[in-house]
Amino acid sequence: MDFPGLQGYMTGVAVPVTALRGDNDVGVGEFADLPRFGRFCRDSGLQVLQILPINDSGFDSSPYSALSAYALHPIYLRIADLPELASSAIAESVAPALQTMHENALTRARVAYHEVLDAKFSVLRTIYDTVADAIASDAALQTWISRNAWVKPYAVFRMHKDRNGQAAWWEWAGLQDPTPADIEAFWSDGESARDLLFYAWIQMRLEQQLSQAVERLESMGVYLKGDIPILMNDDSADVWLHRSAFRRDLRAGAPPDMFSHDGQNWGFPLYDWDVMKQTGYSWWKDRLYQADKFFHLFRIDHVLGFFRIWAVPATNESGMLGYFRPSRYLTLGELQSIGMDEGRIQWLSEPHVQGELLRAVFDTYDDPDLLHRCFARIGDEDLYLFAPGIRGERDILALPMSETHREQLVSIYRDRALLKLGNDRYVPTWTFRECSRYQLLGESEKRSFEDLVSQADDDSQRVWEEQGRELLGFMCSTVDMLACAEDLGVVPPCVPRVLDDLGILGLRVPRWTRVWDAPGEPFIPPKDFSYSTVCAASVHDTSSTRGWWYEDPSIRDPFWAALDLPGKAPAHFTTDAARQILTALAGTGSALCMFQMQDLMSMCEDLVPESPGDERINIPGTYNTGNWSYRLPRTTGELESHPELIDLIREIVDARRQHSL
Repeated sequence: MDFPGLQGYMTGVAVPVTALRGDNDVGVGEFADLPRFGRFCRDSGLQVLQILPINDSGFDSSPYSALSAYALHPIYLRIADLPELASSAIAESVAPALQTMHENALTRARVAYHEVLDAKFSVLRTIYDTVADAIASDAALQTWISRNAWVKPYAVFRMHKDRNGQAAWWEWAGLQDPTPADIEAFWSDGESARDLLFYAWIQMRLEQQLSQAVERLESMGVYLKGDIPILMNDDSADVWLHRSAFRRDLRAGAPPDMFSHDGQNWGFPLYDWDVMKQTGYSWWKDRLYQADKFFHLFRIDHVLGFFRIWAVPATNESGMLGYFRPSRYLTLGELQSIGMDEGRIQWLSEPHVQGELLRAVFDTYDDPDLLHRCFARIGDEDLYLFAPGIRGERDILALPMSETHREQLVSIYRDRALLKLGNDRYVPTWTFRECSRYQLLGESEKRSFEDLVSQADDDSQRVWEEQGRELLGFMCSTVDMLACAEDLGVVPPCVPRVLDDLGILGLRVPRWTRVWDAPGEPFIPPKDFSYSTVCAASVHDTSSTRGWWYEDPSIRDPFWAALDLPGKAPAHFTTDAARQILTALAGTGSALCMFQMQDLMSMCEDLVPESPGDERINIPGTYNTGNWSYRLPRTTGELESHPELIDLIREIVDARRQHSL
């Protein structure tokens, strides 16, 4: 959608659609709740409303685990607004179920995701079964399907998940490698077409409701900011249909750091950018066109992944044995040029395990034959390599042995200084200096190797910049939405340069925006943030500002000082402290200042929950029913009728608007 451009210093609010509560709440926020919340934004002076991804994620409550890059999530459909309910008979038939959903919602503080989703699908099935013949003959639906090429394969994918008990596509009895002819054949089959139209009908109604909501937001001067995750679920219609465009032998993740000793493996396959380039990146462009129907601005999730991504072999469980892709890799010739023969290279690339160590590990284990299934002896030496059947950490973790023994073997398996990527390509492991065999090298040999690694790292910067500029370049030129990057983590120097050149706003989270290499790691004052950034007090993967205040008391005084607030920081995050902190944050130099709704509500005593933990949306790396289930404590109507909150927000926004460029 057209975005008129940055208008001085803008202010916005971030809230998941799921968190909204309507007057007739059924347990989850819906697209139809957006205009009412938009009125609250308008009255408060907020110009931007940011939401989390809204793609269909099936039975996974994480909005970043989509079944489709294009389909909207059925959980956001307002059943009561469907035109099919104009029939009094249909309305009466589903009224009891909707009333039960409403009554259940009144008793819950958070989203009961699976319960709500199941209930909605049950009602939608009832409606559809009643009017299926009319829907099948609906010319408007047929026209809509013809204009959205993704709908037919998506519907076939969803139908087959239903028929296979929601199993992943690679576990289906058939149709694991669909062709366009296969897709059309199902749509030509009468019985299947009836099932397929169910999903197409839902998607058309979802698009209608969201489009109507966006039009109303626009009329109020409120711009919608969407979120486009960089990666796709392996069990998605897109990976299923466009197999060649994905590297399923690799998984995206993150290298080891202070927060994750073993690194991270997110489980999502990588894109094969070379294959996508051959089609002019058509899949990604279509994805952007779809988002452009609804959003004025969009957040590019994990933008660093467009420059280089941490690639983990799919045979591994952790992110420890990953590497950045693309990169300038080491060649066999380069390693030989510093005196390493092929034996030496293999010695650093594969764990060479002393028999004494293995016997110590297996001494207390009941099955001595297991050792021989896991390891292959090198000649007559008391030295062993992992057997060919052990392809990665997952094979070790599947062995019939105790957790302690598996952990010991995984530790041995990770003991590498080099990863072999092909016949002539190698990459150092993230922890190559900790490899037991690397530590046996002479100092001269270590220096030569590390000089080689350093040169490759320097060359990789150019590789990353070239790829990032090309990929983000076509994204920015394809649509008119304003791009905002999530550029958190260890950011290569080329990233801010490319973002600035392309007019993409970076992200600054004040708690993490510090001079990390200076004594005391001081906070960078938000007023010094670049205009070409978004300042976000907190995000969906962090605690609220109030929660952060209590997590680490040592940050209070230095952060208070960085905000230029007088005196000492208060020990308690009172409503007065919240007002001072949020007002100071609104003085940021960033073009856009975003507040999570939880932070804004912390200024009013009646809107603050007892525990800051109740304000959190997600805890990364954890799986629990609390993640992605956050809901606002008041309905949108009640928030709209909360003059204290509206006045306090407007004071912050008005003060921010006084900035001059």
